[in-house]
Amino acid sequence: MTLPVLATIDRGSGPTVLLLHGQPGTGSSWDPVTELLHGAFRVLAPDRVGYGASAGEARGLADNADLAARLLDVLGAGPATVVAHSWSGGAAVLLADRRPDLVQGLVLVGAACTPDSLDVTDRLLALPVLGDALTVAGLLALGEVLPKVRRLAPRVPEPYRERFRSALPDQGVLGGERGAIGRHRRTFVVEQHALLDELGDVTDALGRVTVPCAVVAGEWDVVVRPSAARTLARAIPGAELVELPGAGHFVARDAPEALAEVVSRVAAVRH
Repeated sequence: MTLPVLATIDRGSGPTVLLLHGQPGTGSSWDPVTELLHGAFRVLAPDRVGYGASAGEARGLADNADLAARLLDVLGAGPATVVAHSWSGGAAVLLADRRPDLVQGLVLVGAACTPDSLDVTDRLLALPVLGDALTVAGLLALGEVLPKVRRLAPRVPEPYRERFRSALPDQGVLGGERGAIGRHRRTFVVEQHALLDELGDVTDALGRVTVPCAVVAGEWDVVVRPSAARTLARAIPGAELVELPGAGHFVARDAPEALAEVVSRVAAVRH
């Protein structure tokens, strides 16, 4: 199988931090964290295949793990501290399991790696016809509607304002991705099927993770609930659970300083 080349932000020097964005997004979705890390680390933030400037069509979790491994191999950048958001959490776990020589540590952020991280919506999105319709509606909401709704936060009563902001995406967390048809729709559908089909492989691999690991959850995450992060942390030997107050699913936006501190701490541990 020929693997596509990933368009990658490559900044700084030193130990490598590899940032894998969620679904949807691009490498620039990590910009608030990259800005804090590139002074001490070489930060790699690829557009995952199916998104941004990377060529090719979407792949599943195992293929994304292979693509990340090839990126590190080609750039001579391993071992890396791998930071993965949401959907990419499973790819990061499989990367650590398959290529432990390339992974120094893991930081799993709002990661969908256990059965309780999925809900009925995830299963509906993988259905034929209905799933396609829901995907188009969801991408329109993520890319166009919800960022505009988020701008209404100043009108929300003060006790609920920050929670309102944390729950909704803006264009920054999507890395500028827009559009609900064509490539974006195909990518989302492929990734939803992969999440359901390959989740068992991810959960099987959790107990074999031997590198330092932090599981990060936003207190107000309504996409992957903090309870799922607790399940994930229990499943990985020695994993640290970090729950960040005032953050939602988009931790890199809501709490970049706290997340960068966790990444730096995991990167400093030698195993």
